[in-house]
Amino acid sequence: MLALWRKETMALLHSLIAYLTWAIFLVGTGLFLWVFSGGVIQTGAAEMEAFFSIAPWFMLFLAPALTMRSFAEEFRTGSYELLATAPLSRWEIILAKYFAVAGVLGFALVPTGVFYASISWLAQPRGAVDHGAIQGAYIGLFALGLSLAALGLWASTLTVHTIIAFLLGLLLGFIWLIGFEFASELPVGRFLQELLAQLSLMEHYRSLSRGVLDSRDILYFLSVIVLGLSLSHFQLSRRHP
Repeated sequence: MLALWRKETMALLHSLIAYLTWAIFLVGTGLFLWVFSGGVIQTGAAEMEAFFSIAPWFMLFLAPALTMRSFAEEFRTGSYELLATAPLSRWEIILAKYFAVAGVLGFALVPTGVFYASISWLAQPRGAVDHGAIQGAYIGLFALGLSLAALGLWASTLTVHTIIAFLLGLLLGFIWLIGFEFASELPVGRFLQELLAQLSLMEHYRSLSRGVLDSRDILYFLSVIVLGLSLSHFQLSRRHP
């Protein structure tokens, strides 16, 4: 499994897609943080709210872009048959690919530490920012990215076309990110409304962004990750019994 993880990580790091998505994520979120309406330059407020408000939407595209080739490309080229005959279980194959994507997602967040340091330096008095909320938001953003990656991996097992895998991952991510929240506003009864709201990734992301690490939020993100990986395993079992 470790060898496959290294191979998948190196494949991502040597692909143009990884660097392109990193660049779009960093430049896009940076512009919203500093330049666009509500940014630091216009408001003069040393806070990262603009970054954490827009980052999930960039993550919605980043995660499926990184996972779309994970299995779809293997199916298209026929290399999955060779991988399936290797002395690895399906779970080891899935986890190796997933952890490779998770690492690359984590790398995308590291440079944004410059945003954090800059905001802290600009604050008056210096360093007077809500560190707890910022750190909680980072944890929430990474957890959100991991959840979207698990759903994207499942999407990649459903087709042999990488573009379709990307679009499916995008659709699934949108449903979990904000779709359930939209559905919770429908007149379907209070209990169902609250249930749908709790199924939204954005709802739990906002909760962590307040700086409080609630075990219910962590458990929810873990549940979405397990669901995505389990569905990936189920689909692989159907395709290659």
